[in-house]
Amino acid sequence: MLIVGERINTSRKRINEAIANRDMAYIQAEVRSQLDSGADLIDVNAGSRHRSEVDDLLWLIEIIQETAPHARLCIDSPSPESLKAVLGKVKHRPMLNSTTGETARFEGMVPIIQRRDCDLVALCIDDRGIPKNENQVLENAARLISDLEALGMKRESIYIDPVIQSVSTNTKAGLMTLAAIERVRREFEGVNVICGLSNISFGLPERTLLNRAFLTLAMKSGLNSAIVDPLDKKLMGTLRATAVLLDQDRWCQAYTAAFREGKVNQRPE
Repeated sequence: MLIVGERINTSRKRINEAIANRDMAYIQAEVRSQLDSGADLIDVNAGSRHRSEVDDLLWLIEIIQETAPHARLCIDSPSPESLKAVLGKVKHRPMLNSTTGETARFEGMVPIIQRRDCDLVALCIDDRGIPKNENQVLENAARLISDLEALGMKRESIYIDPVIQSVSTNTKAGLMTLAAIERVRREFEGVNVICGLSNISFGLPERTLLNRAFLTLAMKSGLNSAIVDPLDKKLMGTLRATAVLLDQDRWCQAYTAAFREGKVNQRPE
């Protein structure tokens, strides 16, 4: 299970303030805590700061790479222009988040995809908008995979995002996503499936409880990557326990190691 740590995002007030004030120490602490908690990649998102997004991304990339020289980055922006401007500063093979099946956005990403070997998050949205059912998710996934392979991308570099919708507005959204995940993994061998997990619980109380329950179901359906808060100890404990039960943790080694490090202790307080 590939974990993308979501916390370096300017939609979070404290992160936005740290970037505005160029508070290097705060960003460094965030990076270290996410990696120590199990993040495989660090998501870097300054999208809410439209006027300074590129400068902010360049500063963040520099700080993060100085702090954790071996860490991989997920550069997160809806703007192909922003991604193009910062891509050359990323030392290790990046993940780019993201493209969609929308004509203009996909065409804008083509020269970036061809410029450098990368992993790519591809959201199952097209010119019709957010998918309304499982079949539409699969149609969009099929088109995206075909178009990306035509550009030379290997399937193992493609991360399909089925675009999770909140169950607070559509109680069938969870079932639709689970069915879509299972079909993508079954029908497009080698392709990864990723999601922004917390979208499922938007607008509801005790969101972390819903996130943990959905994570277990999604992993059983074939989810093999997620954009999450790795500092959520209960979520990460659930992830590690689910990996054991699905035989994704050889001899339970990762689980027992995490227990020894105090990362899965969930006894009542």
